[in-house]
Amino acid sequence: MFRYVLAALALKGFSCSPFTKRLYRSLGNTLGAKKRSSGPMPQSYLRRVNRMLRLNRRYSILRGGERLLEIGTGWLHWEALTCRLFFDVQGVLYDVWDNRQMSGLKNYITQLDGMLKNLDSEEPQLERAHRLIVEIQKAKEFRDLYRLLGFKYLVDPTGSLKQFEGASFNIVASAGVLEHIHANIASEFVDRIANILKPGGYSFHSINLQDHLFHYDRTVSVKQYLRYSERTWKRWFENDVQYINKIQRPDWLALFNKAGLDLVEEEVEIEDISGLKVAKAYQMYGKCDLRCCFLRLLHRKPQ
Repeated sequence: MFRYVLAALALKGFSCSPFTKRLYRSLGNTLGAKKRSSGPMPQSYLRRVNRMLRLNRRYSILRGGERLLEIGTGWLHWEALTCRLFFDVQGVLYDVWDNRQMSGLKNYITQLDGMLKNLDSEEPQLERAHRLIVEIQKAKEFRDLYRLLGFKYLVDPTGSLKQFEGASFNIVASAGVLEHIHANIASEFVDRIANILKPGGYSFHSINLQDHLFHYDRTVSVKQYLRYSERTWKRWFENDVQYINKIQRPDWLALFNKAGLDLVEEEVEIEDISGLKVAKAYQMYGKCDLRCCFLRLLHRKPQ
């Protein structure tokens, strides 16, 4: 618990001014870049590619020439990049700040090349992916990469999605992003996703419902924030540089339903939180919802 509290206080300190926020991102990117540029690709990245291939095989989400928007592309543009390996899609990469890391991208994509045989895909698709990875490895700068892939990269500090016209994308995707959207605007944000989708288009999002401070102290519960009232959380633990909205599974489902999107498929990962005393504000939720730590939602906009 000591490291949990210490991490919370440190992150609050980094959140106190524009300068400290820039410092946090600079330090985080520098340290993270070293790991991503030479370390092993996490297995979760391979699972994300396999999940994309499985969903597309089942629902024919991606076709040649369709437009894909990846929200919160982070260091590697992983969702859009791996979709492009297998399908001739037009990608728009959207983020609130520039965290791009070419060395990490090349390291992971090179490792993926060696793992293609482990993907659940047909041989012609795997050969296509290999050929494109060879070309990606030759790119010296991101502008070379975008020219090769036909991608467009946008940074918008507001993160509002308002610059996009209605019905302009066939698919909108994100991984580990929606939990960082401020709770006050989450409903508006999901409405905007629905608005920019074309009729018949798909929305796919992987949402991490864990307490992110847990990663600094594994002695606490993976959903430790359930223990605290909103007042206590805001005073002692909430921060801006690693903000999480703590929105639970039923509420996400309700937001997408309100936006007019039809649920196509849901995937849930649960964890044991036995022994955790749940604050009154969360006691309305069922046990399975409280235990939900990862939520993956595929929605479709009606025709």
